[in-house]
Amino acid sequence: MNILLLEDDIALNKAIKKVLELDYHIVDSFIDGQELVNTLDQIYDIYILDINVPNVTGLELLDMLLIQNDQAKVIIISSNTDIKSIQTAYNSGCVDYLKKPFHITELRTKISRLQSTQKKHLISYVKFKDEADFLARKERRLLTLLLDNMTFVVTYEMIDNYVYENKHMTMDALRALVRRLRYKLVDDIIKNVVDEGYVISKSIDFSKKNQEIDKNEQIALLEKENTLLKLEKSVLIEKSTTDPLTGLYNRSKIKEMFLYEQQQFIRYGDALSVILFDLDDFKSVNDIYGHNVGDKYLKDLAQIMTNFFRTVDVIGRWGGEEFFVLLPRTSLDQAKEIALRLKDTINEMDCPIIGYRTASFGLATLEEDDTLASIVQRADKALYHAKVNGKNRVEL
Repeated sequence: MNILLLEDDIALNKAIKKVLELDYHIVDSFIDGQELVNTLDQIYDIYILDINVPNVTGLELLDMLLIQNDQAKVIIISSNTDIKSIQTAYNSGCVDYLKKPFHITELRTKISRLQSTQKKHLISYVKFKDEADFLARKERRLLTLLLDNMTFVVTYEMIDNYVYENKHMTMDALRALVRRLRYKLVDDIIKNVVDEGYVISKSIDFSKKNQEIDKNEQIALLEKENTLLKLEKSVLIEKSTTDPLTGLYNRSKIKEMFLYEQQQFIRYGDALSVILFDLDDFKSVNDIYGHNVGDKYLKDLAQIMTNFFRTVDVIGRWGGEEFFVLLPRTSLDQAKEIALRLKDTINEMDCPIIGYRTASFGLATLEEDDTLASIVQRADKALYHAKVNGKNRVEL
């Protein structure tokens, strides 16, 4: 199936996309409501929309989608347990609703339920050549349309509407599509009805289905389920250690990584420095422009930081607009050079809405009797001095 996914939690977005693609669905994923507005002319089998996303909410998009296509199947997902929001979603026309946190199997089950039973049943009887590539989107939609209308001629108009999604279809393109699909089928079951369209000409035996799945199929099914379980485990680990907005590490993961680096300091004397920095006057951004704009800036900053630091560095969101970085094998002087370069990088970030921003930095280096709390306390004191001394500066 062709599925559109709108979810601004980066980790959850990636996880849902991976799982659904393992189920052989084609998934287009978005994290921003405005991006979806620009694709409303495309038709999908299922839409999965988070309510609370930047710029345009899931409920607003639900209304837009149903104006565009009143047959759209929309699943709303949200951590909002307000009964009014749920009622609004159902009254607007969503077909199902999932509350976060949810088990990924629950979403898979809901999607399976929305699939046409006949469609799944019929395609399972069609035989494909072993060497054939997996069906492309238009090929699958054409085969589905033919199977769902086995007793009728599928007209060119029907193909234009469903397969080409009301976009311009040339006869040459359609003939080429049919040729590609025929090549992938073992039996020649697609016949042309001159000047009308196409039809499934050969009856398929639906009287019984082979109940014996060969050993290779069983192994493949077990491997697939094992892959899904591993993926779900990795997703749970990622969600427990990362900040949902920025995708950076959260405090829990920073504490874990600090303990490891502290052991390196004790064993080998490796230097360890930290950077604690805070965006200057960022509350005014949220107050004036709204949290969606502020969140977008924080996400962009997180991406820049990921590219800026080394792979051994530990980058985390400490809270709000405050960030924390562990710098293994880095002296205080080296940390200062890094912080100054990062300050300049932040100064050069151009946000079209809020313009250029600044940040203040507090630095500290690990000492023999330090804990995470004590080194953070010193970095925080340095950050305080950076704020008092005029902001947009680095203090040790």
